[in-house]
Amino acid sequence: MSSTDPSPTPEHATQESPAQDQAPAKPRSSYGNPAFADIARSMGVMAVIVVGLFFVGQFFWGNTPDERPAVEYEQTVEEVRQTAPYPVYAPTSLPDGWRANGVTFKPGESGRWHLGFLTDGDRYIGLEQALDSAPRMIETHAPGVEQRGDVEVAGKTWQLWTGGGETTFVREEGDMTLLVTGPAPREDIERFLGLLASE
Repeated sequence: MSSTDPSPTPEHATQESPAQDQAPAKPRSSYGNPAFADIARSMGVMAVIVVGLFFVGQFFWGNTPDERPAVEYEQTVEEVRQTAPYPVYAPTSLPDGWRANGVTFKPGESGRWHLGFLTDGDRYIGLEQALDSAPRMIETHAPGVEQRGDVEVAGKTWQLWTGGGETTFVREEGDMTLLVTGPAPREDIERFLGLLASE
């Protein structure tokens, strides 16, 4: 008697379709490979935020010197005088209606000192002081002005520069340069110079 092999022969073996061996494809996430539209949307949202912050800043602080709110500067002057590498100038008082609207000190090699003021007619006067040369200070803070000669104001000699609607007075003291400039009338700036002191 011949015994039969119960196992299926190759002819009877069943084969599964290759498609049945693969799991269904998962949808691809846009996080790993963002589409251009997603990037554009993100950039658009960021642009709206930046523009919004810009206009909020304009509302609260203004963009030009005559739009900025008044500030208290006297305490800052005393603090800066303790650390600055030169005698720090500031007005001993202000005429009625004048106000400070900016005060900045940037420590470093040159130690830039800045005070901004508005006259009673809302005309701006800026004081700049640093361990720097007069030509570089003029180029930085009063570009476009031309030298008109030396003048004496309140017992001190200043270089007078004018141009572009601004009047600029410059004086060097050793390695330090003091510059006062602005669109305010010359007589107001000269009045301001007479109020400056370094102690």
